[in-house]
Amino acid sequence: MRWIRRATRPRWSDRFGRGGPAGGSSVRVISLRIRAALSAVALALLTATPARATPFPDSHLTLRVIAAETGEPIGAAELLCHPADGSHPQARAACDALDLAGGNFDQLKARTGVLCNDLYAPVAATADGSWAGMAVHWRQTFANSCGLHTRTDPVFRF
Repeated sequence: MRWIRRATRPRWSDRFGRGGPAGGSSVRVISLRIRAALSAVALALLTATPARATPFPDSHLTLRVIAAETGEPIGAAELLCHPADGSHPQARAACDALDLAGGNFDQLKARTGVLCNDLYAPVAATADGSWAGMAVHWRQTFANSCGLHTRTDPVFRF
């Protein structure tokens, strides 16, 4: 018996190389190359240090809260910014708030929706040191500690 080969259509690999239309090995190789390139870009972005448009000089502030009538100290903290550090318990948040205010304590964003009682127990907040290379000497008296925290949170929250 003699075998007769029937005429068939050319195979996919004869026309387009290895692999097939359903994601053969050539497609898989390209896919792996794309993944490798994307991974390299992602790694470069994650390890790159962000550049600042204008670098900040170190900022160092001594923050104090005292009873305005007696002068008795209530609390104090050292705040270092750029990078955030010091004895302040919320140094990062305090530095961010001061950055938003441009280092101006009078421009700190007040918390809204907070109701304070009418108890008159005046407290004074002071800040001395330097902010972005500029000398800072700030003092403000508030009716009570609630008013202080509402107006200056988180800078004087310690």
